[in-house]
Amino acid sequence: MSFADRLRRLVSETAIYGISSVVGRLITFILFPFYSQFFAPDAYGVVSVVFTLFIFANVVYQYGMESAFLKFASDESTGDGRARVTSTVVWSLLGTSVLLSGLLLLVRTQVSGAIGLAAEWQYLLNYVAIILILDTAAVVPFASLRLDNKPLRFAAIRIASVLVNVALNVYLIAFRGMGIEAVFVANVVSSAVALGLLLPTLLSGLRLQLDAGLWRSLLRFGLPFIPAGLGYAFADRVSIFFLNVMGPDRVLALYGDDIDPSMLATLMSPADYGEYMAGVFNGIVKLAVIMALVVQMFRYAWQPFFLQHARDHDARPLFARVFTLFVAGSLFVVLAVSFFARELVAIPLPGGRTLVESRYWLGLFVVPTMLLGYLFQGMYYNFAAGAYIERRTGYFVYCAVAAAVVAISINALFVPLYGMLAAAWSAAAAYFVMAAMLYAFVRRFYPIPYDWLAVAKLGVAAGVLFLVRSEVGFFTHPLAELGLLAVYVAAVPALGIVNARSVRNLIARRAQSANTDS
Repeated sequence: MSFADRLRRLVSETAIYGISSVVGRLITFILFPFYSQFFAPDAYGVVSVVFTLFIFANVVYQYGMESAFLKFASDESTGDGRARVTSTVVWSLLGTSVLLSGLLLLVRTQVSGAIGLAAEWQYLLNYVAIILILDTAAVVPFASLRLDNKPLRFAAIRIASVLVNVALNVYLIAFRGMGIEAVFVANVVSSAVALGLLLPTLLSGLRLQLDAGLWRSLLRFGLPFIPAGLGYAFADRVSIFFLNVMGPDRVLALYGDDIDPSMLATLMSPADYGEYMAGVFNGIVKLAVIMALVVQMFRYAWQPFFLQHARDHDARPLFARVFTLFVAGSLFVVLAVSFFARELVAIPLPGGRTLVESRYWLGLFVVPTMLLGYLFQGMYYNFAAGAYIERRTGYFVYCAVAAAVVAISINALFVPLYGMLAAAWSAAAAYFVMAAMLYAFVRRFYPIPYDWLAVAKLGVAAGVLFLVRSEVGFFTHPLAELGLLAVYVAAVPALGIVNARSVRNLIARRAQSANTDS
């Protein structure tokens, strides 16, 4: 397979994997206005607290076995070898998920207290325990579809699960008056539907066997993903806690002139000011999720791609080329979302509403910084290829811990002084540290000839355009912003990043891959 063909396949599969990611995130965003019509803020807060638990619990329940499966299964050249890996991982995950869910139910009172969940809502952890088992059981079949280059089936099952979730939410809440329990019932059913659709994939490679030696090797590969995943989640979310304790004096000093007076009238106690800051920040950074989606789309296709091509004679130049193209595309997204953030939040909705309520617009200035942070996150995933290939995943732990330390330090020192700006920069800095450290580690045992000059050119071009738009009032008009984006698109081939003929060939061949999924 030629250089261009392999890149074409990566681009094609990234787009298809992205369908399920985009639909899932978009539906989740759309559901919030629906929930707000039926749930009081304190009730919706219960949902938010419980689902925050999922972020951390999923890391523990899966303990890196998805990545371990992708690595070890891709190394097997026979069906029996693949089945041995599949069976060992599946039985390991099923056994530990049942044990962990049983433990969760035994200590649910303590867990509820730790996450600030009132006693009356403890029973919701029963649903959490079930959902975690179902989602963990789906890990291997979903990973198998990625490894077997079946992105269409992957996306179809993801979308079917999302649609079931949404339909049940609407039915149970709007027509049955079930309350917040409906959110969790819908999640149980949608997870069960996804697992049911995955059963043929799961059973096709499953045997009644668990290879103890292989299991130990899988654990050595996968366990570092636990502290790495927890550290990553901590670095990403810790800002909320620091913003939440900001006092009235500092909030008013930073944002008093921009906060709607009617909003100020609702802030009755000192604690309300910090909660307002945390809410604005957590709400407005959802715009940066667009970049996070791009990264997620890329990661779904990238992991099986580099594992399958690791033995190619030109693997390292291929990976270097992917990195350059990733940066070029990601910088376009950073510029586009940064330029049009205000237009996005102001999209009119029926009833005189807007896509995002105006009380959140105060935080729009943090969006470019958060977008940059997600770009660094994408670089981190690029650099991770060497660690996967050489089974040196322990380095992920050092990177995640360092990122957590950076995030905590910046938040503790600067959030009290600079508020949301410091919170955004703490996340961006944490992602940058993760990427830089991983690159420094991996280049010692798996050097890749990245074209840093091309990356620097792209960064300078994007930076200049961003400054022009920020400093010259004329370029804040939507048509002028489109013109700046067009300049960036034209600059990519002009700087020698891509060849126009290669792009045309890539587009021409795209249609030929539409029927390759089976």
